[in-house]
Amino acid sequence: MFVLALITVVLLSVIAIGSLLTISNDPHWFIRGWDFPHVQLVAITVVLAVIYLVAAKMWFSTNALHPGWHWTVGSLVTVILGWLAYGIMPYTPIMPVQTMPAADWNDDRKLRLVVSNVEMENTEYELWMKTIAEADPDIAIILEVDERWMSAIEPLRKKYDHEIACPQDNWYGMLLLSRFPILDHEIRFRVCDDVPSIDAVVQLPSGDSVRMLAVHPRPPEPIRDNDSKARDAELTLYGRDLEGFDQPAIIGGDLNDVAWSSTTRLFLRLSKMLDPRRGRGFFNSFNANHWWMRFPLDHVFHSQHFTLRRIERLGYVGSDHFPMLLELQCEPARKHEQEPLEERDTDKQEASELITRGLAES
Repeated sequence: MFVLALITVVLLSVIAIGSLLTISNDPHWFIRGWDFPHVQLVAITVVLAVIYLVAAKMWFSTNALHPGWHWTVGSLVTVILGWLAYGIMPYTPIMPVQTMPAADWNDDRKLRLVVSNVEMENTEYELWMKTIAEADPDIAIILEVDERWMSAIEPLRKKYDHEIACPQDNWYGMLLLSRFPILDHEIRFRVCDDVPSIDAVVQLPSGDSVRMLAVHPRPPEPIRDNDSKARDAELTLYGRDLEGFDQPAIIGGDLNDVAWSSTTRLFLRLSKMLDPRRGRGFFNSFNANHWWMRFPLDHVFHSQHFTLRRIERLGYVGSDHFPMLLELQCEPARKHEQEPLEERDTDKQEASELITRGLAES
């Protein structure tokens, strides 16, 4: 039992150190990787705490375990759960919502949006099109499309009057379909010359113009030894672009980042955008193939001009990502009811450092 208690303490120490490493701005994939499994780490910590209590009780039957062990385990569990809860609690239903529900529904001011990373190697074209057709979005942001995907989903593309296409064979292709007129658009390569984003303006039936941003920054990952510099810089650049932008705006895509990470929170503070999941749930969109290791990577953030009519994670489409469906309503008169995250004194300096660091590597 002593060995079991020792192993428990060691594992809790590893979780505590790994979780607290994310406080730093270090972009290494190993450190940034600890941002993702907060929910899983909470569950593991609780299980380890229970194992320790059982082991300690059994040890007491033959020997007195030194009180310092209990203090150490208690401290580690408190630190881990406190830090992880700070990140994930805002996304639980016990917390207040950030995006208010729409009051009087007005279809002329409605924008129904689907964000879907199709996974370039995926060949479940019919299943994907059936799922998207049933969701019936006004605008669809489709990620990881190559020429093969463009051809395969042509029947769906024909149902939309407008599109912006940038197919690529490097997992960063992008397609935006819209029923609404596209007044202006630009395909931008903000940080990496092979990672596009779409910056467009669409017009709702009400006449309101909405800036639509589609993004898919490069992730930190061990396989290609990628750090988070490019991702952090792209998100921060768009956060700074949207700072002071006083018109309706929506940004959506696979951000390759979780909602509670320091980079995403910095983006939200700079841009004053709102997260409709706050107070409603995690809506974990990745990994669709592993129920035990899922995170919210596919995001839709919006300006204070919008309220929420519906949010839903759609079904399996053969991809490692579930599509996300959001139905927003443009209600500028209710801006004052919705509070963005409060900006910190150090945000602008941190943003400049992240942008400079990312651009230097590109």
